[in-house]
Amino acid sequence: MSENILEMKDIDKTFFGVHVLDKAQLEVRLGEVHVLLGENGAGKSTLIKILSGAYSREAGQIILEGRELPQLSPKEALEEGISVIYQEFNLVPYMPIYENIFLGKEYGRTILDKKKTIDQARKYMERIGLNEDPKTLVSDLSVAKKQLVEIAKAISNSVKVLVLDEPTASITDTETKMLFEIIRELKEQGIGIIYISHRMSELFEIGDRCTVMRDGKYVGTVQLSETDEDKLTRMMVGKEVCFKKEENKVIDMSEEVLKVEGLCYKELLKDISFNLHKGEILGFAGLVGAGRSEMAKCVIGEYRKDKGKITYKDRELSSSLHKNIEAGIVYLSEDRKDEGLVLIHTVAENIALPNLKKLSSPFLSRKKMAQKAKQYIEELHIKTHSHLSEAKDLSGGNQQKLVIAKWIFSEADIYIFDEPTRGIDVGARDEIYNLMYDLLEKGASIIMISSDLCEIMKMCDRVAVMKDGEIKAILENNEDLTQERILKYALSGGEQYGN
Repeated sequence: MSENILEMKDIDKTFFGVHVLDKAQLEVRLGEVHVLLGENGAGKSTLIKILSGAYSREAGQIILEGRELPQLSPKEALEEGISVIYQEFNLVPYMPIYENIFLGKEYGRTILDKKKTIDQARKYMERIGLNEDPKTLVSDLSVAKKQLVEIAKAISNSVKVLVLDEPTASITDTETKMLFEIIRELKEQGIGIIYISHRMSELFEIGDRCTVMRDGKYVGTVQLSETDEDKLTRMMVGKEVCFKKEENKVIDMSEEVLKVEGLCYKELLKDISFNLHKGEILGFAGLVGAGRSEMAKCVIGEYRKDKGKITYKDRELSSSLHKNIEAGIVYLSEDRKDEGLVLIHTVAENIALPNLKKLSSPFLSRKKMAQKAKQYIEELHIKTHSHLSEAKDLSGGNQQKLVIAKWIFSEADIYIFDEPTRGIDVGARDEIYNLMYDLLEKGASIIMISSDLCEIMKMCDRVAVMKDGEIKAILENNEDLTQERILKYALSGGEQYGN
């Protein structure tokens, strides 16, 4: 693997006077999985969008197979064999698989040659192990299978360089293993793969080399077989990062702020019971589909429970989302883009939305709104050009901090964090964790849903493990708690909780 299929040299890009890429570098070899690593806001996405033609570069060179490319449009980049699979798939949900694969390059001059299109689609699907009827609607597929449709699309474009952006963020461990097998097969075909992920363990499993970026600049490239997580973390953030569970924190277990009894919802939740104490972080672990998010949405009132009782400070909660938020219970969704923010609104407007009463007397004060936004931008270290920047222009980690900012302003008592660090880099995680600890110091309590067992064990005082809509165990976070023990309940159920 000595020959470079792709070289990006001295790439520069500015937005609103901010230098987001400063002589950025990237080299990808034939048949290599090259990991692109960096904190949120490091410039990874901007670099990839320049490669794909979504953004134009202001300086620098892109060389593909020894040939320098001019400024390309997205269509021209695809024609050159450069394909990017983003976290948010570029698929038409209510069209069948075969039409998605060949969208824009259909067979037939005036009338679609449906038979040929289906036959060719089936060949590409078979190459990657997608065993579905090509006429199946994309909307009927799982996330993992939608991802495979994207890969089939890329292969149909005679892909030379394939970019995978957080490809395992929403798929199971089994699906991840299948994806890795496909990636290895693509490597053998000489395809250069750029792999972006914040899950360190999988980088070492699938990656060959790793390029690290920081603040829009090239930091270095290392052979993954010759490095470790600590070195990569130091390269990313420029300092040692260590997450430790807060020591000597005393929780008054007699001060109960929330009690859930016999909660049922459709076929997804069965007899859920637990309590939450003041100053506590109660973790919820479990596999995808265990019912953790459904539990949270029933507590907050977004879903109307079928059965059960939810008591908050000695009074029963209503099933009204609006009333529960006013009472002091807030939910920070795992889907920050669709459920947590209004992306086309400004940073200031997003912070203000759930807090309009506090900013009105009786009319909304734009001055107060700006002041509060600037306050939280500074306190939470939100990287943004201005409080008037749109939320969509922020990196993932900064979007998450923006969600936290609007709810901190609400001065809630109970915060439900659903996958708070999904898709967020190591440095930003540290800041999110510290924000959570700050909330506890101010008297709040936290329910934390996470698929990251290390995160659960570092942050939580107790861990509720769910499987198939039931709580299988509530475990104290002490020296006896291990990842293996949590997984035992998450996978097999272990002993029924309460027995």
